Amino acid sequence: MADYLLALFSAEPRRIRVIEGTLQGKRTITNLFWAQNYGILSYLGADRHLSRQGYDQWLMVQAQTGNLILNEQTAQLTERGLEAQAAWQAKHYQPKFGQWTWIANWQRLADRFLLAVQLVSEFAYHNRRYSPLDLPWHEKQAVRNWFLHHDYQIVSQVQTELKTVLTQLAAVDERLSNLFAYRLIGHEVIGWSATEACRQLGVQASDLFWMERDAWLFFAHYLTQTSSVLTNLAWPLLATTPLSSSSQQTLTAFLGGHSIEEISHARRLKVGTIREHILQAVILLPGQLPLAQLLPPKVEAELRQRYQGPVVGWQFTPHSTDPGQEFFYFRLFQVKVMQNG
Repeated sequence: MADYLLALFSAEPRRIRVIEGTLQGKRTITNLFWAQNYGILSYLGADRHLSRQGYDQWLMVQAQTGNLILNEQTAQLTERGLEAQAAWQAKHYQPKFGQWTWIANWQRLADRFLLAVQLVSEFAYHNRRYSPLDLPWHEKQAVRNWFLHHDYQIVSQVQTELKTVLTQLAAVDERLSNLFAYRLIGHEVIGWSATEACRQLGVQASDLFWMERDAWLFFAHYLTQTSSVLTNLAWPLLATTPLSSSSQQTLTAFLGGHSIEEISHARRLKVGTIREHILQAVILLPGQLPLAQLLPPKVEAELRQRYQGPVVGWQFTPHSTDPGQEFFYFRLFQVKVMQNG
Protein backbone atom coordinates (compact mmCIF):
# COMPACT_ATOMS: atom_id res chain seq x y z
CA MET A 1 0.00 0.00 0.00
CA ALA A 2 2.68 2.53 0.99
CA ASP A 3 3.87 3.38 -2.52
CA TYR A 4 0.31 4.01 -3.66
CA LEU A 5 -0.23 6.68 -1.02
CA LEU A 6 1.41 9.28 -3.25
CA ALA A 7 -1.59 8.99 -5.56
CA LEU A 8 -3.81 10.46 -2.84
CA PHE A 9 -1.87 13.71 -2.53
CA SER A 10 -1.60 16.66 -4.89
CA ALA A 11 0.29 19.91 -5.36
CA GLU A 12 -2.41 21.60 -3.28
CA PRO A 13 -2.43 21.02 0.51
CA ARG A 14 -4.56 18.08 1.63
CA ARG A 15 -5.54 17.13 5.15
CA ILE A 16 -3.37 14.32 6.41
CA ARG A 17 -6.00 12.81 8.72
CA VAL A 18 -8.70 12.92 6.04
CA ILE A 19 -6.59 10.74 3.76
CA GLU A 20 -5.86 8.40 6.66
CA GLY A 21 -9.52 8.24 7.68
CA THR A 22 -10.67 7.70 4.11
CA LEU A 23 -8.39 4.69 3.69
CA GLN A 24 -9.57 3.31 7.03
CA GLY A 25 -13.22 3.70 5.99
CA LYS A 26 -14.22 6.34 8.56
CA ARG A 27 -17.47 7.99 7.47
CA THR A 28 -17.43 11.23 9.42
CA ILE A 29 -18.88 14.19 7.56
CA THR A 30 -15.46 15.85 7.58
CA ASN A 31 -13.81 12.79 6.01
CA LEU A 32 -16.54 12.33 3.42
CA PHE A 33 -16.68 15.98 2.46
CA TRP A 34 -12.94 16.43 2.00
CA ALA A 35 -12.51 13.04 0.34
CA GLN A 36 -15.11 14.12 -2.21
CA ASN A 37 -13.35 17.47 -2.58
CA TYR A 38 -10.03 15.69 -3.19
CA GLY A 39 -11.59 13.19 -5.59
CA ILE A 40 -10.57 10.18 -3.46
CA LEU A 41 -13.93 8.82 -2.28
CA SER A 42 -13.20 5.73 -4.38
CA TYR A 43 -10.48 4.86 -1.84
CA LEU A 44 -12.94 4.76 1.06
CA GLY A 45 -12.09 1.73 3.19
CA ALA A 46 -9.29 0.61 0.84
CA ASP A 47 -6.89 -0.07 3.72
CA ARG A 48 -8.95 -0.65 6.86
CA HIS A 49 -5.89 -1.90 8.75
CA LEU A 50 -3.74 1.16 8.04
CA SER A 51 -1.94 2.10 11.26
CA ARG A 52 -1.30 5.69 12.24
CA GLN A 53 2.25 4.83 13.19
CA GLY A 54 3.02 3.32 9.79
CA TYR A 55 1.22 6.13 7.97
CA ASP A 56 3.03 8.88 9.89
CA GLN A 57 6.34 7.15 9.34
CA TRP A 58 5.65 7.04 5.59
CA LEU A 59 4.85 10.76 5.64
CA MET A 60 8.13 11.55 7.36
CA VAL A 61 10.11 9.47 4.87
CA GLN A 62 8.41 11.22 1.95
CA ALA A 63 9.19 14.61 3.47
CA GLN A 64 12.83 13.64 4.02
CA THR A 65 13.19 12.48 0.42
CA GLY A 66 11.68 15.71 -0.86
CA ASN A 67 8.39 14.32 -2.19
CA LEU A 68 6.10 16.02 0.34
CA ILE A 69 5.96 19.29 2.23
CA LEU A 70 4.43 18.65 5.66
CA ASN A 71 2.59 21.34 7.56
CA GLU A 72 0.79 20.91 10.87
CA GLN A 73 -2.34 19.25 9.51
CA THR A 74 -1.72 19.08 5.77
CA ALA A 75 0.73 17.81 3.18
CA GLN A 76 1.33 18.64 -0.46
CA LEU A 77 3.46 17.23 -3.24
CA THR A 78 6.61 18.99 -4.32
CA GLU A 79 7.76 19.06 -7.95
CA ARG A 80 9.81 15.99 -7.16
CA GLY A 81 6.78 14.38 -5.55
CA LEU A 82 4.63 15.05 -8.60
CA GLU A 83 7.27 13.42 -10.79
CA ALA A 84 7.43 10.42 -8.45
CA GLN A 85 3.63 10.17 -8.48
CA ALA A 86 3.48 10.29 -12.28
CA ALA A 87 6.29 7.76 -12.63
CA TRP A 88 4.57 5.37 -10.26
CA GLN A 89 1.20 5.67 -11.98
CA ALA A 90 2.80 5.06 -15.39
CA LYS A 91 4.35 1.77 -14.28
CA HIS A 92 1.69 0.28 -12.02
CA TYR A 93 -1.89 -0.92 -12.08
CA GLN A 94 -4.44 1.81 -11.45
CA PRO A 95 -7.69 0.98 -9.59
CA LYS A 96 -10.78 0.86 -11.80
CA PHE A 97 -13.78 0.02 -9.62
CA GLY A 98 -13.40 2.13 -6.49
CA GLN A 99 -16.84 3.66 -7.14
CA TRP A 100 -18.26 0.38 -5.82
CA THR A 101 -16.24 0.33 -2.63
CA TRP A 102 -19.39 0.86 -0.54
CA ILE A 103 -21.12 -2.29 -1.82
CA ALA A 104 -19.16 -4.75 0.30
CA ASN A 105 -16.12 -5.39 2.42
CA TRP A 106 -14.41 -7.10 -0.49
CA GLN A 107 -12.03 -9.13 1.66
CA ARG A 108 -14.85 -10.66 3.66
CA LEU A 109 -16.79 -11.33 0.46
CA ALA A 110 -13.71 -13.01 -1.04
CA ASP A 111 -13.23 -15.26 2.00
CA ARG A 112 -16.83 -16.44 2.00
CA PHE A 113 -16.92 -17.00 -1.74
CA LEU A 114 -13.60 -18.89 -1.86
CA LEU A 115 -14.82 -21.25 0.87
CA ALA A 116 -18.10 -21.78 -0.98
CA VAL A 117 -16.33 -22.63 -4.24
CA GLN A 118 -14.05 -25.03 -2.39
CA LEU A 119 -17.05 -26.75 -0.80
CA VAL A 120 -18.94 -27.07 -4.10
CA SER A 121 -15.84 -28.32 -5.89
CA GLU A 122 -15.16 -31.06 -3.31
CA PHE A 123 -18.85 -31.94 -3.33
CA ALA A 124 -18.72 -32.40 -7.12
CA TYR A 125 -15.98 -35.01 -6.60
CA HIS A 126 -17.77 -36.64 -3.67
CA ASN A 127 -14.82 -35.83 -1.45
CA ARG A 128 -15.42 -35.35 2.26
CA ARG A 129 -11.79 -35.60 3.38
CA TYR A 130 -10.29 -32.19 2.85
CA SER A 131 -9.23 -29.18 4.90
CA PRO A 132 -11.55 -26.20 4.44
CA LEU A 133 -10.24 -22.68 4.44
CA ASP A 134 -9.52 -21.43 7.93
CA LEU A 135 -12.21 -18.81 8.44
CA PRO A 136 -14.18 -17.61 11.47
CA TRP A 137 -16.92 -19.98 12.63
CA HIS A 138 -19.76 -17.66 11.59
CA GLU A 139 -18.45 -17.53 8.02
CA LYS A 140 -18.25 -21.32 7.86
CA GLN A 141 -21.81 -21.55 9.17
CA ALA A 142 -23.05 -19.07 6.59
CA VAL A 143 -21.52 -21.11 3.77
CA ARG A 144 -22.78 -24.38 5.23
CA ASN A 145 -26.36 -23.10 5.59
CA TRP A 146 -26.28 -21.75 2.04
CA PHE A 147 -25.00 -25.06 0.70
CA LEU A 148 -27.62 -27.14 2.53
CA HIS A 149 -30.43 -25.19 0.89
CA HIS A 150 -29.44 -26.45 -2.57
CA ASP A 151 -29.36 -29.78 -4.35
CA TYR A 152 -26.76 -31.27 -6.71
CA GLN A 153 -27.62 -28.65 -9.35
CA ILE A 154 -25.56 -26.21 -7.31
CA VAL A 155 -22.43 -27.53 -9.08
CA SER A 156 -23.57 -26.54 -12.56
CA GLN A 157 -25.16 -23.34 -11.28
CA VAL A 158 -21.90 -22.16 -9.72
CA GLN A 159 -19.96 -23.13 -12.85
CA THR A 160 -22.32 -21.13 -15.04
CA GLU A 161 -22.16 -18.09 -12.79
CA LEU A 162 -18.37 -18.22 -12.66
CA LYS A 163 -18.12 -18.34 -16.44
CA THR A 164 -20.40 -15.32 -16.73
CA VAL A 165 -18.45 -13.27 -14.21
CA LEU A 166 -15.09 -14.20 -15.70
CA THR A 167 -16.25 -13.34 -19.22
CA GLN A 168 -17.48 -9.92 -18.14
CA LEU A 169 -14.33 -9.26 -16.14
CA ALA A 170 -12.10 -10.29 -19.05
CA ALA A 171 -13.85 -7.74 -21.25
CA VAL A 172 -12.55 -5.04 -18.89
CA ASP A 173 -9.10 -6.44 -18.11
CA GLU A 174 -8.08 -10.03 -18.87
CA ARG A 175 -5.56 -9.94 -16.04
CA LEU A 176 -8.34 -9.42 -13.52
CA SER A 177 -10.25 -12.35 -14.95
CA ASN A 178 -7.18 -14.59 -14.76
CA LEU A 179 -6.42 -13.46 -11.22
CA PHE A 180 -9.98 -14.14 -10.11
CA ALA A 181 -10.01 -17.59 -11.71
CA TYR A 182 -6.59 -18.79 -10.63
CA ARG A 183 -7.03 -17.69 -7.03
CA LEU A 184 -9.94 -20.12 -6.63
CA ILE A 185 -9.48 -23.18 -4.44
CA GLY A 186 -11.08 -26.53 -5.19
CA HIS A 187 -10.58 -30.25 -5.57
CA GLU A 188 -6.83 -30.84 -5.94
CA VAL A 189 -6.42 -27.15 -6.81
CA ILE A 190 -4.80 -24.76 -4.37
CA GLY A 191 -4.87 -21.61 -6.46
CA TRP A 192 -2.11 -19.15 -7.17
CA SER A 193 -0.03 -17.86 -4.31
CA ALA A 194 0.60 -14.13 -4.27
CA THR A 195 4.11 -14.73 -5.60
CA GLU A 196 2.84 -16.93 -8.44
CA ALA A 197 0.11 -14.44 -9.31
CA CYS A 198 2.64 -11.61 -9.59
CA ARG A 199 4.88 -13.75 -11.80
CA GLN A 200 2.08 -14.93 -14.07
CA LEU A 201 0.56 -11.48 -14.47
CA GLY A 202 3.82 -9.58 -14.66
CA VAL A 203 2.97 -7.20 -11.83
CA GLN A 204 4.43 -6.28 -8.46
CA ALA A 205 3.04 -7.28 -5.06
CA SER A 206 1.58 -3.82 -4.43
CA ASP A 207 -0.28 -4.00 -7.77
CA LEU A 208 -1.79 -7.32 -6.77
CA PHE A 209 -3.61 -5.78 -3.82
CA TRP A 210 -5.43 -3.28 -6.03
CA MET A 211 -6.12 -5.86 -8.73
CA GLU A 212 -7.70 -8.23 -6.23
CA ARG A 213 -9.72 -5.40 -4.74
CA ASP A 214 -10.97 -4.43 -8.20
CA ALA A 215 -11.85 -8.02 -9.13
CA TRP A 216 -13.90 -8.52 -5.97
CA LEU A 217 -15.58 -5.11 -6.16
CA PHE A 218 -16.56 -5.95 -9.74
CA PHE A 219 -17.93 -9.25 -8.49
CA ALA A 220 -19.84 -7.52 -5.68
CA HIS A 221 -21.44 -5.14 -8.17
CA TYR A 222 -22.26 -8.04 -10.48
CA LEU A 223 -24.08 -9.79 -7.63
CA THR A 224 -26.24 -6.73 -6.99
CA GLN A 225 -27.34 -6.78 -10.64
CA THR A 226 -28.43 -10.40 -10.79
CA SER A 227 -30.36 -13.03 -8.91
CA SER A 228 -28.48 -16.28 -8.65
CA VAL A 229 -27.25 -18.99 -6.35
CA LEU A 230 -24.14 -16.88 -5.63
CA THR A 231 -26.23 -13.80 -4.87
CA ASN A 232 -28.00 -15.80 -2.18
CA LEU A 233 -24.64 -16.60 -0.61
CA ALA A 234 -23.37 -13.02 -0.62
CA TRP A 235 -26.57 -11.05 -0.09
CA PRO A 236 -26.08 -10.46 3.68
CA LEU A 237 -22.69 -8.88 2.88
CA LEU A 238 -23.96 -6.56 0.13
CA ALA A 239 -25.12 -3.00 0.77
CA THR A 240 -27.93 -1.51 -1.28
CA THR A 241 -26.88 2.07 -0.55
CA PRO A 242 -23.65 3.83 0.42
CA LEU A 243 -25.46 5.24 3.46
CA SER A 244 -25.45 3.71 6.91
CA SER A 245 -28.70 2.06 7.98
CA SER A 246 -29.57 4.94 10.29
CA SER A 247 -28.78 7.57 7.65
CA GLN A 248 -30.94 5.71 5.14
CA GLN A 249 -33.88 5.78 7.56
CA THR A 250 -33.46 9.52 7.95
CA LEU A 251 -33.24 10.01 4.19
CA THR A 252 -36.38 7.97 3.59
CA ALA A 253 -38.29 10.01 6.16
CA PHE A 254 -37.02 13.31 4.76
CA LEU A 255 -37.93 12.38 1.18
CA GLY A 256 -41.31 11.35 2.58
CA GLY A 257 -41.98 14.96 3.49
CA HIS A 258 -40.91 15.10 7.13
CA SER A 259 -38.79 17.94 8.49
CA ILE A 260 -35.48 17.48 10.26
CA GLU A 261 -37.13 18.38 13.58
CA GLU A 262 -39.96 15.88 13.03
CA ILE A 263 -37.51 13.11 12.19
CA SER A 264 -35.43 13.97 15.26
CA HIS A 265 -38.48 13.71 17.50
CA ALA A 266 -39.84 10.54 15.90
CA ARG A 267 -36.48 8.73 15.97
CA ARG A 268 -35.45 10.12 19.35
CA LEU A 269 -32.17 11.35 17.94
CA LYS A 270 -30.54 14.75 18.31
CA VAL A 271 -31.21 17.30 15.59
CA GLY A 272 -27.45 17.42 15.01
CA THR A 273 -27.40 13.69 14.30
CA ILE A 274 -30.21 14.02 11.76
CA ARG A 275 -28.36 16.86 10.09
CA GLU A 276 -25.26 14.66 9.84
CA HIS A 277 -27.38 11.95 8.18
CA ILE A 278 -28.67 14.49 5.66
CA LEU A 279 -25.15 15.74 4.91
CA GLN A 280 -23.93 12.18 4.45
CA ALA A 281 -26.69 11.62 1.90
CA VAL A 282 -25.93 14.89 0.09
CA ILE A 283 -22.28 13.88 -0.27
CA LEU A 284 -22.66 10.19 -1.08
CA LEU A 285 -25.83 10.46 -3.19
CA PRO A 286 -25.35 13.68 -5.19
CA GLY A 287 -28.47 14.91 -6.90
CA GLN A 288 -30.91 12.83 -4.88
CA LEU A 289 -31.81 15.48 -2.29
CA PRO A 290 -33.38 18.86 -3.10
CA LEU A 291 -30.66 21.28 -2.00
CA ALA A 292 -33.00 24.20 -2.65
CA GLN A 293 -35.34 22.80 0.00
CA LEU A 294 -32.50 22.25 2.47
CA LEU A 295 -30.73 25.57 1.86
CA PRO A 296 -33.12 28.55 1.93
CA PRO A 297 -32.39 31.13 -0.81
CA LYS A 298 -31.92 33.92 1.74
CA VAL A 299 -29.37 31.87 3.67
CA GLU A 300 -27.55 30.92 0.47
CA ALA A 301 -27.37 34.58 -0.59
CA GLU A 302 -25.82 35.50 2.76
CA LEU A 303 -23.29 32.68 2.48
CA ARG A 304 -22.32 33.77 -1.04
CA GLN A 305 -21.49 37.20 0.35
CA ARG A 306 -19.37 35.82 3.20
CA TYR A 307 -17.59 32.92 1.49
CA GLN A 308 -15.92 33.39 -1.86
CA GLY A 309 -13.00 31.91 -3.73
CA PRO A 310 -11.97 28.23 -3.67
CA VAL A 311 -14.04 26.08 -1.33
CA VAL A 312 -10.89 24.49 0.08
CA GLY A 313 -9.89 27.82 1.61
CA TRP A 314 -13.14 28.59 3.44
CA GLN A 315 -13.03 28.84 7.24
CA PHE A 316 -16.35 28.53 9.08
CA THR A 317 -17.09 31.44 11.40
CA PRO A 318 -20.43 31.36 13.26
CA HIS A 319 -22.57 34.50 13.22
CA SER A 320 -25.73 33.30 14.98
CA THR A 321 -26.99 31.85 18.24
CA ASP A 322 -27.40 28.43 16.59
CA PRO A 323 -23.94 27.49 15.29
CA GLY A 324 -25.07 23.90 14.67
CA GLN A 325 -27.67 24.94 12.13
CA GLU A 326 -25.35 27.56 10.70
CA PHE A 327 -22.62 24.98 10.13
CA PHE A 328 -25.18 22.66 8.51
CA TYR A 329 -26.03 25.42 6.02
CA PHE A 330 -22.33 26.22 5.55
CA ARG A 331 -21.50 22.63 4.67
CA LEU A 332 -24.52 22.34 2.35
CA PHE A 333 -23.38 25.49 0.57
CA GLN A 334 -19.84 24.11 0.25
CA VAL A 335 -21.15 20.89 -1.28
CA LYS A 336 -23.44 22.76 -3.66
CA VAL A 337 -20.64 25.03 -4.90
CA MET A 338 -18.26 22.09 -5.23
CA GLN A 339 -20.74 19.89 -7.12
CA ASN A 340 -21.64 22.73 -9.48
CA GLY A 341 -17.96 23.30 -10.27
